[in-house]
Amino acid sequence: MPARLETPLSVDTQIASFPALPLDCGVTLMNVDVAYETYGELNADGTNAILILHAFSGDAHAAGINREGQPGWWSSMIGPGLAFDTDRYFVISSNVLGGCRGSTGPGSINPATGKQYGMAFPVITIADMVRLQKMLVDHLGITRLLAVAGGSMGGMQALEWAVAYPDSVAAAIPIAATSRHSAQQIAFNEVGRQAIMSDPDWNGGDYYDAKPPARGLAVARMVGHITYMSDASMREKFGRRLRDKDAFGFDFSVDFEVESYLRYRGSQFVNRFDANSYLYITKAMDYFDLSAGYGCLAARFNGARARFLILSFTSDWLYPTYQSLETVSALRSRNIDVAFCELNSNYGHDAFLLETTEQSEMITGFLDSVYREVAVGGAEQSRPVDKPDIRTRPDYAMIAEMIEPGSHVLDLGCGEGDLLAWLRDMKHVKGQGIEIDPAKVSRAIGRGVSAYQSDIEQGLSDYPDNIFDVVVLSQTLQEMRYPLRVLHEMLRIGRHVIVAFPNFGHWTTRLTHLLSGRSPRTRLFPYHWYESPNLHFLTVHDFTVLCREQGWSVERRNFIRGRRSVRFLPNLFAELAVFSLRRPEGSSV
Repeated sequence: MPARLETPLSVDTQIASFPALPLDCGVTLMNVDVAYETYGELNADGTNAILILHAFSGDAHAAGINREGQPGWWSSMIGPGLAFDTDRYFVISSNVLGGCRGSTGPGSINPATGKQYGMAFPVITIADMVRLQKMLVDHLGITRLLAVAGGSMGGMQALEWAVAYPDSVAAAIPIAATSRHSAQQIAFNEVGRQAIMSDPDWNGGDYYDAKPPARGLAVARMVGHITYMSDASMREKFGRRLRDKDAFGFDFSVDFEVESYLRYRGSQFVNRFDANSYLYITKAMDYFDLSAGYGCLAARFNGARARFLILSFTSDWLYPTYQSLETVSALRSRNIDVAFCELNSNYGHDAFLLETTEQSEMITGFLDSVYREVAVGGAEQSRPVDKPDIRTRPDYAMIAEMIEPGSHVLDLGCGEGDLLAWLRDMKHVKGQGIEIDPAKVSRAIGRGVSAYQSDIEQGLSDYPDNIFDVVVLSQTLQEMRYPLRVLHEMLRIGRHVIVAFPNFGHWTTRLTHLLSGRSPRTRLFPYHWYESPNLHFLTVHDFTVLCREQGWSVERRNFIRGRRSVRFLPNLFAELAVFSLRRPEGSSV
């Protein structure tokens, strides 16, 4: 949805205070402040509140313009007509516990001593941060959030929200995040901490009335900033270009533009961030492990009730896609509604702050779908979207007729989600889809369809047995490398299976092959042999024999030519076949 051009809202940061906050380390922190901003208006039912969760170095100022004239760190995503539409939603953003931008942290006054905490501040966790956010949300009179959303460390908080307060959040949007830090991620954080603690001005954390450890903090930020970018983005932005000179200086001053850039980022960071907060927040990130004490990550999601939208980026090597997929796999194994897409970007980890167009389309559609589910009495009207007309696909029309209202459906090779969107709107079906093309996945999610980006042949093993009422595979079977394996998996996870495929036994295909002696090119199969996606050339008769050999029960068979049904010699005259299958009772796949 394109953004409207409006004057950004002027916002003020507010402070909420609480008498005490129990921490995971066993300490109870007294007189705790949390800085926050709000945008938009809470509706009468309190169903439109969204909590935005910031990354490591962020703060409460996520949108609008503050008193210093600074835009929010996610102003491209939060505002009227944007992904987090403040004309529709009430958006909250707070500074995390341990921060240095208004919330209680090591730079705050310790009520027991009257001086800054410094290293006397207790070690905190992501769960502690979320616990304080829950107190803020309760303070604002909100019993259930429509969504929690954030990138990087913000995504960790979103995951923690979903498992710690399952009744208090309807949806979670973790972006470029992980359920736990890897050894490499911990290592980068430790280098930053050592850079700070090795600075003589750090003075054991007691520097608030003296010179701060600026050099150590600047180096820590430089190291961190390298991990936020990608090789491609650095190559494009800097290459090996020299800075204000034509030749090397043959000394250790700045030669390259990238050196100048990193020194600038380090010096700017020193002006707005506290070195001790750097230590405490990075340690909280390293301690974060959603699976700790539960045996496996999937078990932690046993009580989760939220819907999930998980996004990652191709060039993000700090929080690589495999970590997002670990979370997705755990959610799917517990039959939790999850949409996932890996977005193509050269910006590395920073992409979640910079690549906002495609994110916006998906988040807008996802939130709209969730909002329609939670709005009281369904009275909330969804935003205008294009309505798919499945009559243009005879296979879709026939499949839709076979599916009972209210069913739980998985569509394999769901494309842009046409069938699932129609089934949702017309038959109130709970649907999920798998599609390998990220552009199509993005479009499907933008329609509010829970689409998951994956290769079908790799993407079904996470699902438990008999989890879906119907599993659909339409005009994709012939493109599978191992179609029998896919069919077995479909019959394992679905009570009923609907398979539609083009009939390579159609008379035009036979005749063209016979007369030309070449691979057929017909209206039904308009590809050259070297560009065809089809790997297997099955006929109606082939599939009928397969079902008999495998012992599968055929519930219905329908055959189509153009838009008409075929009843006579379908193996010769049908262009498209649609089979509805199930396993015989008591059998296993």
